[in-house]
Amino acid sequence: MTVIPGLVRRAAAGAERHLREGAGLLVRIGRDLERSAELGRLLPSYLERMAILEQAVSDQDAELRTVRAELDSLVGQLNDRLLPRIDERMDDTERDLAAVATSVIRTGRDTAGHRTRLEAAERRIGDLRTKIAQLEQRTGLWRDLQSTVARFGDDLDAMRARMALRAAEPPPADAAPAPVQNITDRPA
Repeated sequence: MTVIPGLVRRAAAGAERHLREGAGLLVRIGRDLERSAELGRLLPSYLERMAILEQAVSDQDAELRTVRAELDSLVGQLNDRLLPRIDERMDDTERDLAAVATSVIRTGRDTAGHRTRLEAAERRIGDLRTKIAQLEQRTGLWRDLQSTVARFGDDLDAMRARMALRAAEPPPADAAPAPVQNITDRPA
């Protein structure tokens, strides 16, 4: 009859083990329910913040697209109107300078009476050189402006791409949501 008390002890030990596991499971379920309830209370505020962020990103994207279209239009207009004329003016000025220099060399040295003409021609050459330098400076400035505007457009495209990537990334579950910030509220 020693078999029966051993079986009873084993059954009692197994029942005790099952009771302890069940109690542990009940404690874990209780914790999970508390966490679920807390997340359920926070979910509407997270969804509202997400909707506000999505709207802000959408508005900023539309503004950036408008700015990009205006910049492209401005660059096109400046290219069509300004650069061809600058090159033509530089060519005309160089031809004038060559003609004046040739004229001065031929006629200016023949007689002393032409000295006043020579001085006027030299002033004209100086003026033409000044104009050429100014035109070259303006052309350089224009080309710098054009490259800056092109880089600005590329920066806008990169910013738009980063905003699209950030909008697509889900926030970590344990991180608190960042406050919504409008583009005009940023410090300069």
